[in-house]
Amino acid sequence: MPGQSNAPKPHPEPQRHTLVKYLVAAGLGSRRHCAALILSGYVRVNGDLAESLIMDVSHRDSIDVDGRQVAATRTGHVYLLANKPDGHLSSVSDDRGRPTIIECVPRALRMNGLVPAGRLDLHSTGLMLLTTDGELVNRVTHPRYEIEKEYHVLLDRVVTPTASSKLKTGVEIETGQARAMSLRRLHEESGFRYSIILNEGKKREVRLMFRAVSRQVLGLKRVRIGNLMVEGLQQGDVRELTDRELAGIRRMVGMSKETPKAPVASAQPIATQQRSQPGHPSRPPQQRSRPGRPSQQQRSRSGQQSEHSRSARPGGEPRRPGGAPSGPRRADNRGRSR
Repeated sequence: MPGQSNAPKPHPEPQRHTLVKYLVAAGLGSRRHCAALILSGYVRVNGDLAESLIMDVSHRDSIDVDGRQVAATRTGHVYLLANKPDGHLSSVSDDRGRPTIIECVPRALRMNGLVPAGRLDLHSTGLMLLTTDGELVNRVTHPRYEIEKEYHVLLDRVVTPTASSKLKTGVEIETGQARAMSLRRLHEESGFRYSIILNEGKKREVRLMFRAVSRQVLGLKRVRIGNLMVEGLQQGDVRELTDRELAGIRRMVGMSKETPKAPVASAQPIATQQRSQPGHPSRPPQQRSRPGRPSQQQRSRSGQQSEHSRSARPGGEPRRPGGAPSGPRRADNRGRSR
């Protein structure tokens, strides 16, 4: 149209945040934890070491934490595979200061609520699934879903056909009866090495099962959990699940086919409380009535209506005590045995 400029409109500047707020929005923890990451030298912005907590950043900046690029905001759950080294505990922390599997996780992935799905003994190695998805943890570890766990074990001597039959039929251990779904010798490896598959995860189950048939476990490594394999992971390594792996393990435990994996999106502002400005005091929160209970104003209004209804009745007959109350009736405890 005449008089209207055809010049392209400039792109709006991206919304900027302080670095510490950006890291909080990326799900790396509290403000204090994120500030410690910056001050300890773990954070780089566009390749340069970050030295200020309040430097402005946006989603156009390249932000690395401990060598791993992060972006705000991270939503959904985190799903990780780890190859537990010997001597590490299968726990989040330890009162005695011993190393844990969480210490193998890069700091950029140490989200609140990250826990292992199942455990391995202190001197056992191999595959562990770590996630913030509590429902998946529960289903992977629950015997009801019969998720197979495969272990490679090194024994002190050969397993005879009789001992093998006992393990497959079921043996008594400290925590009840345990049974191997499969047991085969790994002839391609030296020594008395076997593959054993279980579909439950009782405490020290593999070691106790072989002890029940007079065999000693000299080494134990978990190589598979359902469709998840340890192959390609060196001891101490951690990686995120692929979409295909996550869909597979969720399908095995009867969860939806959707994969709520934590996507990395552009930076978004963090919700903050609205502060009152001078001359504009913040409004106090409105008092919320409990569900099923009338507020004070409703009770007053109800009383007025009740008086009006009594006066409108012939003879002024009052309402029966058993009349319909405004909220749900409370259970009467009289007459119940204690």
